[in-house]
Amino acid sequence: MYKFSIIYFIILISLVDILAQPNLKIEPRNIKFEDIFSRYEYTLIYNEGNQPLIIDSLSATSEYYILDFEDNAPLPLIINPGDTVKLNAILTNFYSITVNDTTDTIWVYSNDPESPQDLRIKIDFFDDDYGTCSGIISDEVLTPLPNSKVYFFYYGIYLFDSTFTNISGNYNIQLPKGDYTVAAEKEGYRVMFSGNTPDPFFAEPVNLDSGQTLNVDIILPTIYNTGYSVSGTVIDSIYGITLDKGVVIIRKGTHTPTLMKPDTPNADSSVYAGFVRSDGSYSISVEDSTYYFVQGYSDYFLPTYYNSSNSASVFWQDADSVFVNQPIANKNLYLERDSSYGGGGAYGTITVPFMDAQSLNGITVLAKSLNNNQLYSYNFGKEDGRFYVNNLPYGPYQLVAQKVGFPNAVSDTFTISPQNQSQYDLNIQFTLTDVEEEGNFLPTSIKLYNNYPNPFNPSTKIRFSIPIVIAGETKQSFQTTLKIYDILGNEIAKLVDEEKSSGTYEVTFNAHGLASGIYITTLQVNYIRLSQKIILMK
Repeated sequence: MYKFSIIYFIILISLVDILAQPNLKIEPRNIKFEDIFSRYEYTLIYNEGNQPLIIDSLSATSEYYILDFEDNAPLPLIINPGDTVKLNAILTNFYSITVNDTTDTIWVYSNDPESPQDLRIKIDFFDDDYGTCSGIISDEVLTPLPNSKVYFFYYGIYLFDSTFTNISGNYNIQLPKGDYTVAAEKEGYRVMFSGNTPDPFFAEPVNLDSGQTLNVDIILPTIYNTGYSVSGTVIDSIYGITLDKGVVIIRKGTHTPTLMKPDTPNADSSVYAGFVRSDGSYSISVEDSTYYFVQGYSDYFLPTYYNSSNSASVFWQDADSVFVNQPIANKNLYLERDSSYGGGGAYGTITVPFMDAQSLNGITVLAKSLNNNQLYSYNFGKEDGRFYVNNLPYGPYQLVAQKVGFPNAVSDTFTISPQNQSQYDLNIQFTLTDVEEEGNFLPTSIKLYNNYPNPFNPSTKIRFSIPIVIAGETKQSFQTTLKIYDILGNEIAKLVDEEKSSGTYEVTFNAHGLASGIYITTLQVNYIRLSQKIILMK
């Protein structure tokens, strides 16, 4: 009898253990992404058992998705009996989906006895159109550089693929049709981008069509080992995990923070770039000992600046510059999730009054949703002032542009809708401010800035800068003239004719009584003469 009681008790305990378990249920069990504007879906995970459900991990058979729980809950995630948690799924790398990728599975691992359980994915749109990108990576004397790594960024911001050059410095790769930026790196050389620029903001886009073969050659200048470098780790600001790909840009500049006042010349535009490694680290060598801004980018994250508080700093006003006079380590970058999931586009131009073309460097354009004030997507201003921002969901937006030293600039509001999936001819105009900037900056070169407005009627403002040293000669002032000529060389107006000390000046030219047409502004300081065209349009 005693033995029977023991057996009965063991069986009873076993039955309790069997009955007292978590029970995971996924509803809906199937997710379908129908088109480029329908790339966000969600499912609900229930615990129908009588014990806590512990979700340990999620596993997808491809890297096409961003998966996260509501309120950014981290894993492992505990769901109490009777509770429900929302799992968000965003389809990201849609541009690389082929007919073979239209069905997929996400596995949910937990302490449920039937773990893992599957969430089934169906993708109803794909593109099998590919082209070929090839070229040669060489040094400044056109010697081919074997084993150089070449990167391809879709829309200029999503790292899609990479390859290496062969022994002859050649590379060849098939890519889905679309717009790309190409970049190359090799130890001992400066990272360069398509168009042979060190600044990814100014990289020339490569428009690859189906069946097309495009040639993109890149020249890598030698970078001299000065012992100056910046290194750190790129980190997801929500989950604290390292990001395994991205770009870090280091741009000369200092910051307290303050805003640029009208007579402050542009900061030095020297730019260095490097790539994030698989362990989340980056290290970039620079040639000059000075202050730098450090800015990081990664797929489906908003750009961020380094700051000493170790927080996500999308805007330069929250950044801290870094003084580099030796190897500087632990300058970690914390990025905030972007997760754009639409297919809309915004296109337009950027204007920086009174500045020359160089002033367009370092401009980031971000799209802000007016429904929730969240930033969704971004891209870079180009050398000619053009920009485009893609992947916008349906809804109302305003674009926000930022450039170090300037107040943020915004566009007019616009709406992406089924009837208007792209918005064109948007304009973003920066303005200057009289807020005092640190230090007493003096111009370092003679500059004649673009007049503003241009074209104009009847008046326009013309700005110019005079340094304290010209051709090695240091003087308190220099003889300066500013004149307006017609296209036949006839002098129309003399706006300045006197000694001027170092500084930046602004004069107004009133063309009342003159005929519409092209006129020439000529600045002469000592024997140095600069000219540019202005357009009177009545």
